Amino acid sequence: MMKHSSPWMLVCAVGLLLGCGGPPEDSPPDVSEGQQDARISQTLIRALPDGTMAQETTFITRAEQRAQLEAREALLRNLGAGVTQQDLDDLAIDGGCAGSSLWLFDQAGRQGNQLCLYKQAGAPQGWLNLGTVIRIWSSPRLLTWAGAVRSLWSGVHPGSLQYCTATLCYSTPYQNFNAYQPMDTITASASQLNWAYLYDP
Repeated sequence: MMKHSSPWMLVCAVGLLLGCGGPPEDSPPDVSEGQQDARISQTLIRALPDGTMAQETTFITRAEQRAQLEAREALLRNLGAGVTQQDLDDLAIDGGCAGSSLWLFDQAGRQGNQLCLYKQAGAPQGWLNLGTVIRIWSSPRLLTWAGAVRSLWSGVHPGSLQYCTATLCYSTPYQNFNAYQPMDTITASASQLNWAYLYDP
């Protein structure tokens, strides 16, 4: 006896495919003139002493983000005058990202949503799977930071963005950066970079 699939099962299967899948995410859109003052997310990830991660997200305006970038630029111009670690930690505006943190952005030119990472003091290195950090809730999907970084400004630690699986990190694609290095465009295959790595120089 031949079994026939009910039309209802076919409709459900197509609905699930369309609702849960969809095309891969393209580059994040550029910010238009009208969206300049819209709030953007700024996410800070802290490695806790027990090895777990704490995530904290605030919302700031593009003007506040520009002020943070300008404050960091001013700080770096004055590095020869003897800047303390406390000066770096106090760089944050509106309770956001510290000046010593790695700043990742989902748009070119150090714009858009921002993720701030720093390595636990005393640890020689630190890794983070960017796929575990929510970047945007775009109903019906949650978009993570995996493959979303389009520009960055590193902090006190050098490191890299890499493509890793559960068991292996590959030698390509990757994007290395030095301490306090601004990158307005990620040159590696940005849509594949899913891990961040920081280390002591």
